[in-house]
Amino acid sequence: MEAILRRIVIAAAIALAVLYAADYLVLRIRMARGGSDAALGKVTVLIGTPLKDGRISVFTDQPEIDTCARSLFPHMGYPPCWYASRHTTKLVN
Repeated sequence: MEAILRRIVIAAAIALAVLYAADYLVLRIRMARGGSDAALGKVTVLIGTPLKDGRISVFTDQPEIDTCARSLFPHMGYPPCWYASRHTTKLVN
């Protein structure tokens, strides 16, 4: 039973490593063929600050543009676009 579990964990780790490497390779191919516009995206981010009562005050007059990678995982210091598009408010104290 313990040997089967060990094999499953090793297989899952190898599959995850192969998926990460393939995702990076696809991103680099997109960048080589289409430039950075094909591989990287832009997301508008708003600045927010927490209030004392637990709510958040969002400042819509100063939006920022952040760069994201069109991939499944974060690469080259950029978050994936699917994640960045769902987290569009940066909290500043």
